[in-house]
Amino acid sequence: MSKKPTIAVVGSLNFDLVTRVPRLPELGETLTAKSFGTNCGGKGANQAVAAARLADRCEKVDVKMVGAVGSDGFGNEMKQQMRKEGVDVEDVRVVDGMSSGVAVIVVEDSTGDNRIMITPGANASVTPSSLPSWLFNPSTAPDIIVLQLEIPLETVQYIINQSSQIQPRIPVIFNPAPAVPLDESIYSKVEILVVNETEAAMLSGVDFAVREEAAERQDTLKRKAKEAVDWFVKRGARDVVITLGPYGAYYYDHQSGDQGWFNAHQIANVVDSTGAGDTFVGAIAVNYVQLKHAEREFCIEGGVSVATDAAAWSVQRSGTWQSMPLGKDLQEPPADNSSSSSKSVLH
Repeated sequence: MSKKPTIAVVGSLNFDLVTRVPRLPELGETLTAKSFGTNCGGKGANQAVAAARLADRCEKVDVKMVGAVGSDGFGNEMKQQMRKEGVDVEDVRVVDGMSSGVAVIVVEDSTGDNRIMITPGANASVTPSSLPSWLFNPSTAPDIIVLQLEIPLETVQYIINQSSQIQPRIPVIFNPAPAVPLDESIYSKVEILVVNETEAAMLSGVDFAVREEAAERQDTLKRKAKEAVDWFVKRGARDVVITLGPYGAYYYDHQSGDQGWFNAHQIANVVDSTGAGDTFVGAIAVNYVQLKHAEREFCIEGGVSVATDAAAWSVQRSGTWQSMPLGKDLQEPPADNSSSSSKSVLH
């Protein structure tokens, strides 16, 4: 196989307006912020850049972004910066008369936790009719499609349905964020489902609220994650990952039927968690297509191992794209793509 593997990310591009505060303000309270800055972002763009950087700016993998920006300075800046990271933005349309998507992000300086408010702007114009024809052509289709929910749900459902109907089927990584109620038939049509605890709770109905002390909290979260995974699997989901921030990630491997847990790396100084989840998704996508290109079998356990390393690297740095690791920043994954010293497997 000579052609480089290809990842297509269909999703949002948002210009981030980031304020760092010592703590989150109370209702009606005014705080003096510590700093203000701007970043290029959006879950779609973040996942595309994460994949491109982990592929050493597309030296090893082609990453194509499909989306839309407004005819404004924000849109121009985002496309320009994505090109610098190696992402192909040929299919990021510029929509006249609309603003680019904007995200207002407040980061609590003491913890690195964040709150995000999004104005969709041109992201709302990413409709089924706007999608490029190569996306579903068997001779030009990507090795995997990555989707989120910051573009219209109708478009996401259309892509998942189309990708599952053509032969050979195009695998999809689906990160349903921000979560909204979904037709349950969608789960059987995606290859990998990645959700955090908030999204898992909203979609499955499992209550992830935990009242135990820190020492018992992880065990309780494991039980709740297993309950949510079982819910998704009963509805046809294949590989499933539930990320639980500083506690780790729970996964289900559809090939073996195993469920397992990866402990998160213990980070003494979390600087900024913005983009960590998107780094996680981008890492799984790169791991998947690189193994496929090498004619080796992907397993979700190995993908989660690589993604956990990448996300841990990112939270120790400020910013979004600039905090995402290059492939050379991380150690090579184990040769068999399946071992880690910080996991447990439940049969």
